[in-house]
This record gives sequence, C-alpha cells and structure tokens, in this order.
Amino acid sequence: MKTLAENPLLVLRWVLLLGMGVIFTALNSYFLAAGNIFALGDSFALLGLVALGLALTMLAGEFDLSGGAMVAVSGLIMLKCGADNAALGLVAALAFGALVGLFNGVVTLKLNVSSLVTTLGVMILLSGFAVWLEGGQAVSFANYDLTDAFNMDWFGVFSPRSVITIALFILTGLMLVFTRMGRDIIAAGSHRKAATMAGANVGGAIVTTFVLSGLFAALAGALLAITLGRASSTFGANLLLQAASAAILGGIALSGGVGRPFGVAVGVMVLAVLNNGLGLIGASSPAILLLNGAVLLIAVLAGGAPALWLKTRLRASES
Repeated sequence: MKTLAENPLLVLRWVLLLGMGVIFTALNSYFLAAGNIFALGDSFALLGLVALGLALTMLAGEFDLSGGAMVAVSGLIMLKCGADNAALGLVAALAFGALVGLFNGVVTLKLNVSSLVTTLGVMILLSGFAVWLEGGQAVSFANYDLTDAFNMDWFGVFSPRSVITIALFILTGLMLVFTRMGRDIIAAGSHRKAATMAGANVGGAIVTTFVLSGLFAALAGALLAITLGRASSTFGANLLLQAASAAILGGIALSGGVGRPFGVAVGVMVLAVLNNGLGLIGASSPAILLLNGAVLLIAVLAGGAPALWLKTRLRASES
C-alpha cells in the first residue's frame, strides 16, 4: 500500500475533488441533493466505462481512439437489434464491441503498426457506420418498462448504470492485481522487451486490453441507449477527449505501466463533478470545455516539479 509521500498526485486529485465539492455546494445547495448525486452517478457511468477501457490500453503501452465512436454504434445496435428482444440487442452490441476490439489488437500486433493509427482508422469507420445505421432519423426504444427500470434509483442515489460501472472498476482492479493476465498487462506497458524475455504473454495482454476497451465502450453505449430510450450517431462525440483526460488525471502514464483503476475512478469523478457543478451554476459550454482543459493541464503539470516538492514535504512529515 503506497503512502501519501510515495503517491503525491493522489493527494492532489483528492484535494481537487473535495475542493470542487465544497465550492459548488456553497454556490448551489442542490449540488448535494439526492437527485443531483443520482445524475452524477449516471455521468460517472458513461464516462467511467470509456475511460476504464482506454486506461487499460494505456497501461499496456497502447491507445484506443475508437471508444467514443463505439458508444454511438453500440447504442444504435442495441436499439435496432433489441427492438423485440432487449437481451438480443445487448448481446449484439457487446459482441460487436468485442470484435472491434479484437480487430484493433490483432492488426496492431500482426502488422506492427501504432495503435494510434489502427484505432484512428477504426474510429472514422465507426463514425460513418453510426451515421449509416441511424439512417437520417432518430432511433427510439419502445421497451418503456426496461427504460424505467434503468432510471430507478437504488438507495436514493445510485442508478443501475452507476452500480454496474462501480462493479466493473472493482473487478478490473482485482484482475490487474491477482491474475497473471493483469500482471502481464502492466508488464507489457512497463518494459515490453523485458516482459517478453521474462515469459509474459505480451501479445495476449495487448489484445485483451483492446477487447475489454471495446466491450466497456459498447456496454456504455448500450446502457445509455436503454436509459434514454433513444440512440444517435452523435452520442459519444466528446467522450474520447474526456476519457483520456480522466485517465491521465487518474494517474495513468502515457508511457504505460503506471496507474490503477481506482485512480481512474477518481479522475472520472473530478470531471463529472466539474461538469455537473458548472452546469448547475449556469456556465456556458465553452467555459466548461475551457475549465476541463485547465484541470487536465494542472494535473499534467503537477506531475513534474510540484509533485516532487509535495513528495519531499510528505516524506519529511512522515519521518
């Protein structure tokens, strides 16, 4: 278990999260109301699943650009294939996500190309596929009972989507710590050649991260479509940038091998709280985007000299 001195960025993330909570509560008392906590959970569910999948690929030293487009496509598949049978639609959406993830991983490995190039091409293809599936008209969902079920609140503040997302964060964290595949994923991102020489299944680890990334993004899109009762080719348009911001803010290193799902969850909550709070106080969309970028910049810069200074001070206080 890392001490605060060994992980100063964790301190900064929590200070940022708690500080924003205090500020937004002071500016609008509704911020801590049960209804708003429920809305925060839904925001966490959507962004969290995409960010978790992206973070896994980053841990392995890769990057999946197709997550946002996958949200749109999977939502449309969910409603079109699940019009009469919701379970069939969900299976079809998840299977499509897994297959696209498998394609991303295999092409990246077998053709020895950058995952940025592979997933950029797939992102463009998925965006076009979403427009084709939509067909120029809104796609709606007539299973109102299921939509109502996913909009129910559990214990006053949790939604089924947020509970599913929290469970997946926990399971992913346990997988990384207690399974051979989890350790191989981290090893692949830490030092790929050394991991290969040590007998780690680097290829399998990389493909697994892309499959999970596709699955998580597809699940996010399918659950969003069920909850809203509709799907659109524009869903997920800004999710990729926010997911990358949440992962970096959560301590995932762009170089790979560093970071854990718990940190990503904190990063997602920081952005969810920021966007929700700014919306409550009437901030404009450009202002929200500007402050999102500022938070990410602060997090990146904090990993340099400020983090070193804080680390030194914390170690001094512990000694």
